[in-house]
Amino acid sequence: VDAARASDMRLANARLAALAVVLGIVAVAAQDDLDLDFDPTQQDVDGDWSSFGVSQAPDVCTVSGTYFRAQTLTCESCPSGEAVTADGLGCECVGNTIRTSVDPADTLPSSPYGVCMSCATESKVASWDRTTCMACDATAGATFDAAQDDCVCADPTTEIVVELDAAGVRLANGKACQACPTDSFPHPTEKGVCFSCPSYGWPNGTVATTYDAATGTCLCPSGVVTQGCFDPSLNSAKLTSEYSVNLGTAANKLNYYDLGATLDSVTVESLHLSENLVTAASECRNYGNRTQCEHVANLCVLTMYDTGAAACKLYSGLFAVHPELTPRLFYDAGVDYAGMADLELKVSQSASGDAATGNTITNLEFVVSVTTLTGEWLGFKSMGKLFQLCGGRESELDAWTRFGTNYYNDCSLSVEDALEAARGFGISTAGETLFFDAYIQDLGGAAASSSAWPERLYPVPVYVKEAPDNENSFSNDDFFVRRFFVIDETMGVKTAGEDPLAVTYARTIELVTAMTSSDNQRIYVPKMSVSFASRDPSFEYVATDAVSFRATYTSNTDDYEEAFLGITCAVFCVAAVYWRYSIVKVSRRRQVLEPDATWAGHAVGNGANAIAFGSFVVLFWASGYFFTLYKAQTEVYLMVPLDGTSVVKEFEVFLDVAVAFAAISVAHTLYWQCNTDIFFLDWERPWTSASAPSAGKHDAAPVSAWRKMFIANEWNELQALRMTSRDLTLLLLVLLLEGLNYRNLGVVEPTMTLNDPKDYQVESRLLRFFVASGFMGFIVLCQVAYKTVFHHNYVEHPIQQFVDLLAMSNLSIVILDDECAGYYLHGRSLMTFADTSMSELMAQMRKEQEMQVAARGLVPSSQREDLAENQCFELFITKELRLAYESKLLRSIEETAAMRGGDG
Repeated sequence: VDAARASDMRLANARLAALAVVLGIVAVAAQDDLDLDFDPTQQDVDGDWSSFGVSQAPDVCTVSGTYFRAQTLTCESCPSGEAVTADGLGCECVGNTIRTSVDPADTLPSSPYGVCMSCATESKVASWDRTTCMACDATAGATFDAAQDDCVCADPTTEIVVELDAAGVRLANGKACQACPTDSFPHPTEKGVCFSCPSYGWPNGTVATTYDAATGTCLCPSGVVTQGCFDPSLNSAKLTSEYSVNLGTAANKLNYYDLGATLDSVTVESLHLSENLVTAASECRNYGNRTQCEHVANLCVLTMYDTGAAACKLYSGLFAVHPELTPRLFYDAGVDYAGMADLELKVSQSASGDAATGNTITNLEFVVSVTTLTGEWLGFKSMGKLFQLCGGRESELDAWTRFGTNYYNDCSLSVEDALEAARGFGISTAGETLFFDAYIQDLGGAAASSSAWPERLYPVPVYVKEAPDNENSFSNDDFFVRRFFVIDETMGVKTAGEDPLAVTYARTIELVTAMTSSDNQRIYVPKMSVSFASRDPSFEYVATDAVSFRATYTSNTDDYEEAFLGITCAVFCVAAVYWRYSIVKVSRRRQVLEPDATWAGHAVGNGANAIAFGSFVVLFWASGYFFTLYKAQTEVYLMVPLDGTSVVKEFEVFLDVAVAFAAISVAHTLYWQCNTDIFFLDWERPWTSASAPSAGKHDAAPVSAWRKMFIANEWNELQALRMTSRDLTLLLLVLLLEGLNYRNLGVVEPTMTLNDPKDYQVESRLLRFFVASGFMGFIVLCQVAYKTVFHHNYVEHPIQQFVDLLAMSNLSIVILDDECAGYYLHGRSLMTFADTSMSELMAQMRKEQEMQVAARGLVPSSQREDLAENQCFELFITKELRLAYESKLLRSIEETAAMRGGDG
């Protein structure tokens, strides 16, 4: 019978455990604000049976004697002789009975877990857990009391009845009596438990309470007529004297600024502070009440960690008294917690690590500890999808936890929408403000436990921008704290029942995770930055706010800085050599040894060109450094600096320098080209008439000017000719970047994917510059290679064709691009006339093809073929010839041009 009964009890306990698991899941779901997809109004029960994890079953089943059955969501009646349990979720035996199965083979009793059996038939009493019948061990002082249906002791004021021995094993002889230790008494409500009355007060004026057997309670000493053994009227005075804090009306006032409405600021005498600050601090001080100590800490948080505020002064004093009961809000002064490198976890951007043991992880696990304003701890919650007021795709809200994924969830919301979104994260279902302590899980190579979560948590320092100690712009004295909130609608209430005059909410939240400089797989402790905004809720329908949630990953750039310095020095040394070489070329072509204005102009122009090109090379290398190492890395090596960081600002300065000096170089080139002297020498002889006039002389026909005009036009077109096509370059660039989506390589994502960026992803100026300039450079180089290798050799060469055209037109060109230096293009034709018919031209060209005439070169009689055919020469003239040209020919040309201009 005992074996069968034990089997029945195990079956009943298993079912109760299953029911507890179901209810536990429901409770956790309700606490996590999950959608249960359950509408009680569609069932045969009324009301909300689960709220914030607390069972409301007694309120669901309103008929007496019925309990709520969670498996079927129905109300069932308890069998005869049984009563509904206190939680309303089952039935229990009453009186001197225990629960047993009707049929040991019945695995699913219908009533619902067996029936109740009386122990009186065996002259025994029911155990307190109603699993077995026990005798009263008279040898141990226990006797049966029919009135109580239980065993009792001879002296109930000093003895208790026990069922188990010290090892937790049920007593074989039945229930026994045991004396309570000295200064302890039988508990008035709990069976088998002794207790002692506490002493209140810390650190001074300890008050010891005494036990009153008549009432079964602990009382204050005789003559002390106070509430809780302390006089409430003296609490404020004690707090003031012990913690040097002024608890007058000024302690309850809060100032709100930049409300974004017609009322820019407001001072509120907070109702919550007035009613709760002294009480909470006293409860914490006098009784070590943990929840009230948490309450005081939360009030300090709501003052934006103003160390001069009464709430923070009280917190500091109470923390010194009850460090084990009061939460830690502040970090120790002088310690760089944001630079702590003692996290043991290792990170990777690939799935090659052993995430199961925590050796290498790809996703960081952030959790928050949640506490209500009044100090009730609600537990831990994963931070992955929290605090994002802008919302987003459900599948992407926790993408930021993947290491290296920079996450930007920014938007502009009306104050009404922003506050409503903040309420979803920062207000409990009971309407209390929630407070959060952020942690990162640091398994450090240890395997994650399946029964305990979360574990091995490392606190994340929080930087509150609005904290008074963070008002300066210096970063070396940042003030970090441990706790933050999302929205506060309590402190701004001045009068009970009225709306708050001001509401404060977390407008921006940013998490920054940095790689250590010594090990690329290790990270510093992540740092969270929170920026709050205070708003007038009555103005919520008009004002808008820019809200954001961001997560960024950074790496040490010391290696880049060293390489950047070396590359910059090397490139500009080469640029300096090139500049010096160009200046030497200019100096050698000029006959003036001393530097003058013209020399200085060339020096500045060539120097600007060298600096511009050198800056571009440095910029292309810098952007390529991050693009190549970031996009191609399989293991963590570096992160791309985000826009606004010092590296990007330095890059932008170099880019501005390159553009500025390139503009100077272009201006110098334009000036140089506009001041070049060009002469067209027409070798064509005039035609003479075949019939002689009366005077015996032939009339000479004037030489046509069309040939010179045609050559001048061709020369003008030649000035705009380039090795590349601007239209083709831009067309191919747009095709690659926009048509084939290569512009998406500029997204801060450690892959080479060309997919459209997700909503949370951002582009990097460094990556975009490398992609755009790289493709443009590739397109330009391809065109140059095509023109140089194929087009100029097998299709046409513009310069050579122009020289041939000069020879066909019987024209030469003298180009003076410097004062005494320039170029000469020899185009004197060996034909009798160039201004003739097509048949004559063809005949002359046929003679040249058959080599019946001399070469076209300036020295056709030379034995060297290259010299005999050469028509392009570098030209140098004397200073005297230059002066003669300027005084006679150039002046005549300028006067003629002025006269024509004057004639209109």
